[in-house]
Amino acid sequence: MSKVNVPFAVLSLVTSVLLWASVYNDRNDKPKQITINPSITTRGLKEKLFVITKIPETVSLPLSGYARDFRNLSQQSTTAIVDLENVKVGESDYPVIVFPSTVRELLGNAAPLVRIKIDKLITKRVDVIPVTVGSLIPGLRLGPIDTFPRWIYVTGPSESVEKVDAVQVMINLSGSDPIPQEIDLDPRPIDSNKRTVPNILMSATEDHPAYVYDFVENTIKIKTTIKFLTDEIPLPKK
Repeated sequence: MSKVNVPFAVLSLVTSVLLWASVYNDRNDKPKQITINPSITTRGLKEKLFVITKIPETVSLPLSGYARDFRNLSQQSTTAIVDLENVKVGESDYPVIVFPSTVRELLGNAAPLVRIKIDKLITKRVDVIPVTVGSLIPGLRLGPIDTFPRWIYVTGPSESVEKVDAVQVMINLSGSDPIPQEIDLDPRPIDSNKRTVPNILMSATEDHPAYVYDFVENTIKIKTTIKFLTDEIPLPKK
Protein backbone atom coordinates (compact mmCIF):
# COMPACT_ATOMS: atom_id res chain seq x y z
CA MET A 1 0.00 0.00 0.00
CA SER A 2 1.44 3.35 -1.11
CA LYS A 3 1.79 6.20 1.34
CA VAL A 4 -0.10 9.47 0.82
CA ASN A 5 2.05 12.54 0.45
CA VAL A 6 0.13 14.72 2.91
CA PRO A 7 1.88 18.06 2.26
CA PHE A 8 1.45 17.66 -1.49
CA ALA A 9 -2.21 16.76 -1.06
CA VAL A 10 -2.85 19.82 1.09
CA LEU A 11 -1.06 22.09 -1.40
CA SER A 12 -3.13 20.64 -4.26
CA LEU A 13 -6.33 21.22 -2.34
CA VAL A 14 -5.45 24.84 -1.54
CA THR A 15 -4.48 25.49 -5.17
CA SER A 16 -7.77 24.01 -6.36
CA VAL A 17 -9.75 26.22 -3.98
CA LEU A 18 -7.88 29.34 -5.09
CA LEU A 19 -8.42 28.54 -8.76
CA TRP A 20 -12.11 27.91 -8.14
CA ALA A 21 -12.41 31.22 -6.27
CA SER A 22 -10.64 33.06 -9.10
CA VAL A 23 -12.96 31.59 -11.72
CA TYR A 24 -15.99 32.32 -9.55
CA ASN A 25 -14.94 35.94 -9.02
CA ASP A 26 -14.24 36.47 -12.72
CA ARG A 27 -17.69 35.16 -13.62
CA ASN A 28 -19.33 37.43 -11.07
CA ASP A 29 -17.14 40.49 -11.75
CA LYS A 30 -19.68 42.51 -13.75
CA PRO A 31 -19.04 45.81 -15.58
CA LYS A 32 -19.50 48.85 -13.36
CA GLN A 33 -19.73 52.62 -13.83
CA ILE A 34 -19.29 55.25 -11.15
CA THR A 35 -18.65 59.00 -11.01
CA ILE A 36 -16.23 60.66 -8.60
CA ASN A 37 -15.79 64.39 -7.98
CA PRO A 38 -12.27 65.15 -6.77
CA SER A 39 -11.20 68.68 -5.82
CA ILE A 40 -9.38 70.74 -8.44
CA THR A 41 -5.80 71.89 -7.89
CA THR A 42 -4.11 74.46 -10.14
CA ARG A 43 -0.43 74.95 -10.88
CA GLY A 44 1.79 77.12 -13.05
CA LEU A 45 -0.24 80.36 -12.89
CA LYS A 46 1.90 83.53 -13.02
CA GLU A 47 0.33 85.08 -9.92
CA LYS A 48 1.93 88.50 -10.40
CA LEU A 49 0.29 88.81 -13.84
CA PHE A 50 -2.98 86.89 -13.74
CA VAL A 51 -5.77 85.98 -11.33
CA ILE A 52 -8.44 83.26 -11.38
CA THR A 53 -11.87 84.87 -11.01
CA LYS A 54 -14.02 81.80 -11.68
CA ILE A 55 -13.25 78.10 -11.18
CA PRO A 56 -15.32 75.09 -10.05
CA GLU A 57 -14.33 73.42 -6.79
CA THR A 58 -14.52 69.89 -8.21
CA VAL A 59 -14.53 68.06 -11.55
CA SER A 60 -16.83 65.17 -12.49
CA LEU A 61 -14.96 62.04 -13.63
CA PRO A 62 -17.07 59.21 -15.14
CA LEU A 63 -15.23 55.91 -14.61
CA SER A 64 -15.94 52.56 -16.29
CA GLY A 65 -14.48 49.17 -15.32
CA TYR A 66 -15.18 46.04 -13.33
CA ALA A 67 -15.95 45.73 -9.65
CA ARG A 68 -12.38 44.62 -8.91
CA ASP A 69 -11.07 47.88 -10.42
CA PHE A 70 -12.84 49.98 -7.79
CA ARG A 71 -11.87 48.06 -4.65
CA ASN A 72 -8.98 50.33 -3.68
CA LEU A 73 -10.25 53.49 -5.36
CA SER A 74 -11.45 56.52 -3.41
CA GLN A 75 -12.31 60.10 -4.27
CA GLN A 76 -9.97 61.36 -1.55
CA SER A 77 -6.97 59.59 -3.09
CA THR A 78 -7.68 61.02 -6.57
CA THR A 79 -5.97 64.24 -7.65
CA ALA A 80 -7.24 66.52 -10.44
CA ILE A 81 -4.66 69.07 -11.60
CA VAL A 82 -5.09 71.93 -14.09
CA ASP A 83 -1.93 73.41 -15.60
CA LEU A 84 -2.29 77.19 -16.02
CA GLU A 85 1.21 78.03 -17.19
CA ASN A 86 -0.08 79.10 -20.61
CA VAL A 87 -3.34 80.89 -19.92
CA LYS A 88 -5.37 83.42 -21.85
CA VAL A 89 -7.59 86.16 -20.48
CA GLY A 90 -11.28 85.29 -20.45
CA GLU A 91 -13.22 82.04 -20.01
CA SER A 92 -11.69 78.90 -21.51
CA ASP A 93 -11.82 75.13 -21.12
CA TYR A 94 -8.65 73.60 -19.67
CA PRO A 95 -7.74 69.89 -19.62
CA VAL A 96 -7.55 68.09 -16.29
CA ILE A 97 -4.61 65.82 -15.44
CA VAL A 98 -5.80 62.93 -13.25
CA PHE A 99 -3.70 60.93 -10.78
CA PRO A 100 -3.09 58.08 -10.04
CA SER A 101 -2.77 56.29 -13.39
CA THR A 102 -5.21 53.56 -12.26
CA VAL A 103 -7.98 56.17 -12.20
CA ARG A 104 -6.81 57.64 -15.51
CA GLU A 105 -7.15 54.20 -17.15
CA LEU A 106 -10.77 53.95 -15.98
CA LEU A 107 -11.59 57.21 -17.79
CA GLY A 108 -11.19 55.45 -21.14
CA ASN A 109 -11.54 57.93 -23.96
CA ALA A 110 -13.05 60.61 -21.72
CA ALA A 111 -11.02 63.85 -21.69
CA PRO A 112 -12.20 65.86 -18.66
CA LEU A 113 -12.23 69.65 -19.03
CA VAL A 114 -12.99 72.48 -16.61
CA ARG A 115 -14.08 76.00 -17.52
CA ILE A 116 -11.95 78.65 -15.83
CA LYS A 117 -12.06 82.44 -16.07
CA ILE A 118 -8.73 84.31 -16.02
CA ASP A 119 -8.18 88.07 -15.75
CA LYS A 120 -5.12 90.31 -15.72
CA LEU A 121 -3.93 91.42 -12.29
CA ILE A 122 -3.37 95.18 -12.34
CA THR A 123 -2.60 98.00 -9.90
CA LYS A 124 -3.44 101.71 -10.10
CA ARG A 125 -3.25 104.77 -7.86
CA VAL A 126 -6.42 106.53 -6.70
CA ASP A 127 -7.21 109.48 -4.45
CA VAL A 128 -8.53 109.18 -0.90
CA ILE A 129 -11.74 111.20 -0.50
CA PRO A 130 -13.15 111.99 2.98
CA VAL A 131 -16.95 112.08 3.23
CA THR A 132 -18.84 113.38 6.25
CA VAL A 133 -22.16 112.24 7.68
CA GLY A 134 -24.14 113.45 10.69
CA SER A 135 -24.64 116.91 12.14
CA LEU A 136 -22.32 119.05 14.22
CA ILE A 137 -23.41 120.51 17.53
CA PRO A 138 -24.65 124.12 17.39
CA GLY A 139 -21.89 126.70 17.22
CA LEU A 140 -19.43 124.29 15.64
CA ARG A 141 -18.31 124.36 12.02
CA LEU A 142 -16.23 121.86 10.10
CA GLY A 143 -12.70 123.00 9.38
CA PRO A 144 -9.98 121.42 7.21
CA ILE A 145 -9.85 117.63 6.83
CA ASP A 146 -6.53 115.98 6.00
CA THR A 147 -5.82 112.34 5.22
CA PHE A 148 -2.62 110.33 5.22
CA PRO A 149 -1.93 108.95 2.79
CA ARG A 150 -3.81 111.18 0.37
CA TRP A 151 -3.81 108.43 -2.27
CA ILE A 152 -3.34 104.65 -2.21
CA TYR A 153 -2.84 101.76 -4.63
CA VAL A 154 -5.65 99.37 -5.51
CA THR A 155 -4.96 95.89 -6.93
CA GLY A 156 -7.23 93.26 -8.41
CA PRO A 157 -8.68 91.86 -11.62
CA SER A 158 -8.59 94.45 -14.40
CA GLU A 159 -12.37 94.41 -14.80
CA SER A 160 -12.72 95.39 -11.12
CA VAL A 161 -9.81 97.83 -10.80
CA GLU A 162 -10.93 99.77 -13.88
CA LYS A 163 -14.23 100.48 -12.09
CA VAL A 164 -12.54 102.04 -9.04
CA ASP A 165 -12.90 105.81 -9.19
CA ALA A 166 -11.55 106.65 -5.73
CA VAL A 167 -11.17 105.37 -2.17
CA GLN A 168 -13.58 106.81 0.37
CA VAL A 169 -13.33 107.24 4.14
CA MET A 170 -16.52 107.97 6.06
CA ILE A 171 -16.43 110.50 8.94
CA ASN A 172 -19.29 110.61 11.40
CA LEU A 173 -19.63 114.16 12.77
CA SER A 174 -22.46 113.47 15.21
CA GLY A 175 -21.49 114.39 18.76
CA SER A 176 -18.08 115.71 17.70
CA ASP A 177 -15.98 117.54 20.25
CA PRO A 178 -14.49 120.94 19.27
CA ILE A 179 -11.01 119.55 19.98
CA PRO A 180 -9.18 118.52 16.75
CA GLN A 181 -9.47 114.80 16.14
CA GLU A 182 -7.09 112.28 14.63
CA ILE A 183 -8.68 108.94 13.81
CA ASP A 184 -7.85 105.83 11.78
CA LEU A 185 -10.53 104.95 9.25
CA ASP A 186 -11.16 101.99 6.95
CA PRO A 187 -10.98 102.92 3.26
CA ARG A 188 -13.65 101.78 0.81
CA PRO A 189 -13.01 101.49 -2.95
CA ILE A 190 -15.91 103.05 -4.85
CA ASP A 191 -16.96 103.46 -8.47
CA SER A 192 -18.24 106.64 -10.13
CA ASN A 193 -21.70 105.95 -8.64
CA LYS A 194 -20.28 105.69 -5.09
CA ARG A 195 -20.90 101.93 -4.97
CA THR A 196 -18.36 99.60 -3.32
CA VAL A 197 -16.15 97.67 -5.73
CA PRO A 198 -15.53 94.14 -4.33
CA ASN A 199 -12.36 92.02 -4.42
CA ILE A 200 -10.00 95.01 -4.29
CA LEU A 201 -6.74 94.89 -2.34
CA MET A 202 -5.57 98.29 -1.04
CA SER A 203 -2.01 99.22 -0.13
CA ALA A 204 0.10 102.30 0.57
CA THR A 205 2.75 101.10 -1.91
CA GLU A 206 2.86 99.43 -5.30
CA ASP A 207 4.55 96.42 -3.70
CA HIS A 208 1.30 94.83 -2.66
CA PRO A 209 1.09 91.46 -0.84
CA ALA A 210 -0.05 88.32 -2.63
CA TYR A 211 -3.53 88.67 -4.11
CA VAL A 212 -6.09 85.88 -3.71
CA TYR A 213 -9.50 86.40 -5.31
CA ASP A 214 -12.46 86.07 -2.89
CA PHE A 215 -10.03 86.12 0.06
CA VAL A 216 -8.98 89.78 0.02
CA GLU A 217 -8.08 91.04 3.49
CA ASN A 218 -7.38 94.76 3.78
CA THR A 219 -5.48 95.99 6.83
CA ILE A 220 -4.61 99.50 5.68
CA LYS A 221 -5.97 102.42 7.70
CA ILE A 222 -6.29 106.05 6.63
CA LYS A 223 -5.13 108.50 9.30
CA THR A 224 -7.65 111.33 9.19
CA THR A 225 -7.20 114.67 10.94
CA ILE A 226 -10.31 116.78 11.48
CA LYS A 227 -10.31 120.38 12.70
CA PHE A 228 -13.33 122.33 13.88
CA LEU A 229 -14.18 126.01 13.95
CA THR A 230 -16.38 127.68 16.55
CA ASP A 231 -18.79 130.49 15.82
CA GLU A 232 -18.10 133.58 17.89
CA ILE A 233 -21.13 134.56 19.93
CA PRO A 234 -21.43 138.39 20.04
CA LEU A 235 -21.68 140.02 23.49
CA PRO A 236 -25.11 141.49 24.33
CA LYS A 237 -25.42 145.27 23.84
CA LYS A 238 -25.71 147.41 26.94
